[in-house]
Amino acid sequence: MLGGCAFKDPLPEGRVYPSMSMNVPFIAPRADLCGSTSIQMISLYWQSIGEYTPKLSIQELDHRTLIPLKGGTLQAELMSAARANGLIAYPLEPNFDALFSELAAHHPVIVLINRSYSWYPLWHYIPVNGYDETNRKLLTHFSDQPNEPLAVETFAKMWKRSDNWGVVLLPPGVIPASASSKKFLRSVYELEKIGMVVEAIQSYQSALIRWPEDSDIHFILANSYYRLDRLSEAEESYRRFLLSNPSNPLALNNLAILLSKTGREKEGLMLLDTAVSKDPEIQKMLLNTREELLKK
Repeated sequence: MLGGCAFKDPLPEGRVYPSMSMNVPFIAPRADLCGSTSIQMISLYWQSIGEYTPKLSIQELDHRTLIPLKGGTLQAELMSAARANGLIAYPLEPNFDALFSELAAHHPVIVLINRSYSWYPLWHYIPVNGYDETNRKLLTHFSDQPNEPLAVETFAKMWKRSDNWGVVLLPPGVIPASASSKKFLRSVYELEKIGMVVEAIQSYQSALIRWPEDSDIHFILANSYYRLDRLSEAEESYRRFLLSNPSNPLALNNLAILLSKTGREKEGLMLLDTAVSKDPEIQKMLLNTREELLKK
């Protein structure tokens, strides 16, 4: 019986997380709009310490996030609105190590908590801005007071009800402290898909510095340069990728097309001669590219 009532520390055993805090601007809560308000607070934070400029007004964020029938915001809408505001939305790994890694790097985190019970949920998005090690309290814009302290145990219970969901919103060029290469590149590509190619390139360039051994970044960066008609930079990136992946048919195909655009069809055809794939769709693509170059 005593064992069943014993206190269980929600933090990983043996981990020590030092105190820190960020000056995240506070906006008073508004009914059903905690998602929009959280994005706005994080956006103002990055604007205050760097060169980032938000792309949406608070009214536009409200319109993009609020689902009237739901009486709030789903995670997908929150992340989509954040990207439209010019931020990379990186899903946090659902654990305290990832959360505290971001806080230590001065990256505020938006988490989803349930302030009630599983059978009667009261969902709420809050920015986490810091940690008080002495009192074991997280600093959050939880309610109507800035930097409201929440005991780790209380926070852990409410956070667990959302399966520890959280997201790091970062301006282009900034990489999450807890990021993995592939997951970060996917997050940046979501930004590129909505037309923010220049912003995406900034982040791909930062990724090359963080993960210089990941040759895939050169391929992704080359495609982005090509979209902006920055052909010399695209060619250099394709060739750097091919140094590590000399027979990659997609890179060879794309570089051949680029060479054709600059009047080097013969060189492009020679590249296609080395491209081999068992995939019927890729074979068809290579054939179409060859036919186009032969016409020229």
